[in-house]
Amino acid sequence: MPVRAVGLTVALVLLAAACAGSDDDATNESTDTSAQATSGDPAETDPVETDPVIVPGEMATGVLTLDGRTVDYVTVTPDGFEQGDTAPVMIAFPPGGQDPELTRSVVEGIYRDEALARGWVVVSPAAPRDGSLWFDASETLSSELLDWVGGWVEPEGDRFHIVGVSNGGLSSFRVAGDHPDRVKSIVVFPGYPRSDDDRDALDDLAGIPVRMFVGGEDPTWITPMEDTEAALLALGGDVELEIVPGEGHIMGSLSDGARIFDELDAAR
Repeated sequence: MPVRAVGLTVALVLLAAACAGSDDDATNESTDTSAQATSGDPAETDPVETDPVIVPGEMATGVLTLDGRTVDYVTVTPDGFEQGDTAPVMIAFPPGGQDPELTRSVVEGIYRDEALARGWVVVSPAAPRDGSLWFDASETLSSELLDWVGGWVEPEGDRFHIVGVSNGGLSSFRVAGDHPDRVKSIVVFPGYPRSDDDRDALDDLAGIPVRMFVGGEDPTWITPMEDTEAALLALGGDVELEIVPGEGHIMGSLSDGARIFDELDAAR
């Protein structure tokens, strides 16, 4: 089996395992949140390098400290990339418990090849090692995360593209709502504003292109995403929701990353 197919298969298997049972929660306030980060105990006393770990033309992994908490991350940078270069930048939030293994697998299987082919920088942070997820930790971590990324790559247009799948989709709306002036576009597959505060923040996201995908066989996610689309349309927002027929929570038709990057490139 080709390397690309192996990576994609691994990513899909891990995604399905991380999100198993997520369709059973009708209210979806706790959908997909039972899987907690398992990357280990907090290691705040360990020295952590602030310089990014990057390998131009490939994927790399590293660790940094945000708000005193240890966060594992994955980067993808184009061939010839040098620190300080300008590039379109995707911040990709992972699904499930947002642990480092799943974060790596999703980047490798879904984002890496398209990012390299199109000249994108990808930064995908796992959940902090204290077990909190990104839609809980954004208030204290996301500002430092964006500052750190902006310290070694100049985001095209001085804004970031925010992408997430499942719990990463929930996290995407949280981070974007906290920093609407730093966001160029949002793509979730699936995802929606999880809390009342996140829904209130839609007022600030009306000027940002939002693209949402949900499987037609994923009913507990369809309703809140339809509500999100309606709310943004009422605000005059640039929003599109696609319900993908025959797909469940994990949409195989999106898993090669091409459609995701088509939407991102269209928003540039």
